[in-house]
Amino acid sequence: MRRVWAVLLIFALAGAGFLATDCKKVQAAGETGVVTASLLNVRTGAGTDYQNVKTSAGTSVQLAAGTKVTILETLTAEKDGSSWYKVSFSFEGESLSGYASAQYIAIDTTAPSATPTTAPASTTPITTYRYETTYRKIKVAGRLSQKRAVYKKAGGRQLKVSKKAVILSKGKKVTITGEKLVKNKKWFKISFKYKKKTRTAYIRNIYVKMTLKTGACAVIANLKKAAKVHTKAGASAPYKKKGKTIIKIPKGATVKITKEKLPAGTKTKWYKLSFDYNGSQKTGWVSSKFVKLAKEKKVKKVAVTALTSAQFEKSMTEQGFPESYKQSLRILHQAYPLWQFQAYKTGVDWNTALTAECKLGLNLISNSKAEPWKSKEPGAYNSKTHTWKVFDGSNWVAASKEAIAYYMDPRNFLSENNVYQFELLEYQSQYQTKAGVDNILNNTPFYNKTFTYKDLNTGKSKSISYADAFVDAAKTSGVSPYHLASRARQEVVISATAVSGSVSGTNATYPGIYNFYNIGAVSSANPVLNGLKWASSGSTYLRPWTDRYRSIVGGGQYIGSSYIQKGQNTGYLQKFNMTSTNRFGHQYMTNVEAAYSEAIKTKKAYAGSIDKSPLVFSIPVYENMPASNCPIPH
Repeated sequence: MRRVWAVLLIFALAGAGFLATDCKKVQAAGETGVVTASLLNVRTGAGTDYQNVKTSAGTSVQLAAGTKVTILETLTAEKDGSSWYKVSFSFEGESLSGYASAQYIAIDTTAPSATPTTAPASTTPITTYRYETTYRKIKVAGRLSQKRAVYKKAGGRQLKVSKKAVILSKGKKVTITGEKLVKNKKWFKISFKYKKKTRTAYIRNIYVKMTLKTGACAVIANLKKAAKVHTKAGASAPYKKKGKTIIKIPKGATVKITKEKLPAGTKTKWYKLSFDYNGSQKTGWVSSKFVKLAKEKKVKKVAVTALTSAQFEKSMTEQGFPESYKQSLRILHQAYPLWQFQAYKTGVDWNTALTAECKLGLNLISNSKAEPWKSKEPGAYNSKTHTWKVFDGSNWVAASKEAIAYYMDPRNFLSENNVYQFELLEYQSQYQTKAGVDNILNNTPFYNKTFTYKDLNTGKSKSISYADAFVDAAKTSGVSPYHLASRARQEVVISATAVSGSVSGTNATYPGIYNFYNIGAVSSANPVLNGLKWASSGSTYLRPWTDRYRSIVGGGQYIGSSYIQKGQNTGYLQKFNMTSTNRFGHQYMTNVEAAYSEAIKTKKAYAGSIDKSPLVFSIPVYENMPASNCPIPH
C-alpha cells in the first residue's frame, strides 16, 4: 500500500557506517545472560568463521537452552557487523570462555528460564533490563585562549551591555552550545556569565580551547562527499592510508573529537578524530571546517520488573488510563508481564482531534473498501456519478469520519496483534534481530536476497542482504529495524515478485535513484516522481540516493531525526500527530490504515521471541473520549 510523506527538511546529525564508540555503544559487561537457542555454538572469536571452543577432552562446546553465562564484553563481528558477546561459563565441569552470537542470549539476571504466561501471584518481582536512548544537547566546556570581543551573531556586530562592547578575558570559562560556518570561517555559539547574568554570543572557534577529557561527539559536514584524514594537523600533512587507499570519512558520519590544534601561521583549527573505519577504530586529523559538533546519544540500562496484578492495577490508575482501556491492558499484562504500558496524555479534546484529522485529503483509504469506509463529504464524492475523487495514485480516496474515528481510537487496538503501533520505536539490539527483519521481508522481492552497492568508506563494490541493510540503518539511526523494514514493505512492495518505481532504479526522469520509504512522495498524480526528486537532491541523509544502501540507511536517518527524536516515536503518532510540535501536521502517511497494518507486520517479526522482552508501549489518551470504543464503519 502506498503512503505519502509530509516532507521536513532538517540536517541529520546521525552518520552511516561510522560510530563514535563512546557516544553510541551499549555495554552489557558483567551481566548474566541466558541461552535462548536449542544449542548455541561458542566460538574462539567473534564471528561464524571461528571454530568452536573445546574442552580439555576435545569436546566441541555447544550450550543448551537455559544455560546461564556471564557477559564479559560486547563486540561487533568485523566481517558482517553482527553482534557478539564474549562470555564465561561452566561446561562439563570446566570453567571456560568464548564468543557467542548476541542474538541467542537474553540479558535477564533474575528471571526464570520460562516466562510465566500469567501475571505473577507472588510478591517476588521478575526483573529484566532494557536500554533507553536519550539525546543530549550540544554542551562542550571551554576556555578563551586569549582576550577577545564577542558578537551578537556569527560575523555580525559586537555584543554590547550598557552600550559597552563585551570583552572576555583570557581563560574565561564558556560553554559551547552550537556553531556556524560563515564565509568559510567557523564561529562557536557560547554561553557565559557576565555581570552576574548568563549571556549568549558568538566567537571565532580559534579563540576557544575546548575541554576534551572525554571527547566531544561530532559529525562530518560542510563538504560534498567525504573528508580525507591526515596523519597530523595541517593541510600539508600526509594523508592517512590503509594500504594504498586514503582513509576518508563520508559526509554525515558520526565521529569523536579527542584533540584540537591550531597550526602555526594559520587561522584554521584541526581536530584529531576517533572514528570507525570498516569495523575497526581509527584516529586521524581533519580540518575543523569539515567537523560539526553534534548532539550526544546516551544509552542507559533500566531495570524492568514484572508487576503483580495488584501492582499493575495501581500502575494503570497512576498512569491515568480510563476504565475503558483497562480490561484490554489486563489481558495483555497477564500474557506478557514484562511489557510496560505508558499513558500518553495528549491533552487534546477527542472531537477537536477528530475534526482536524477529517480535513479533506489528510486521511485516505483504498477505493475498494465498502461505502461506509469512504467519505461522501463535498469535494470527496460525486453523488451524480456515484464516484469518489482520487487523491493519490489511482485508488486512494478520502476516508470517512467513521473510518478515521475507528483507526484513531487506541482502544480498538489493545490486542496482541495490533498493539505494536504503540511500541516505542528506538532500536533495541537485544531483541530486534536480522532474523526478525527477514520475517517482515518474507514473501517480498527482498526476502533472502542481496544487492551490491559502493562502500561509503572505500567506494569499492560490496554485497549485502536487504535484512542486514535494515539492521545497519537501525544502528546508525537508532530506529527499530522492524519499523524500517515494515515501512519499506508498506511503501514500495507491490507483490511477492514486484516493487514500485520508487526502488526500481529505472525511472526515466531520475534513473539510478532509489527511495525505499517514499520520503517526499507528496500527494499528486505521480507521488513516486516527487519522492525520487527529493531523493536525488540535497546532501543530507546520504543523498543523493544513488544506490539501495544509501536509500535504506539514509532514509532511516531521516526517520530518526525527523520523527523519532522529535517525539513521534510510535507508529500511531506518525500517522496521527498528537504531539505539541506541528500537531495534526507532519504526518508520515496518508493511508488511514497504515499504523494498523504495520503493527501486524511487527508482530510477525518478533515470531515468538518477545515473551521475555521488556517492550514499552506508549498509548494515547484523549480528553473527553467517547464512553466506549468507536465502532467499525457499517
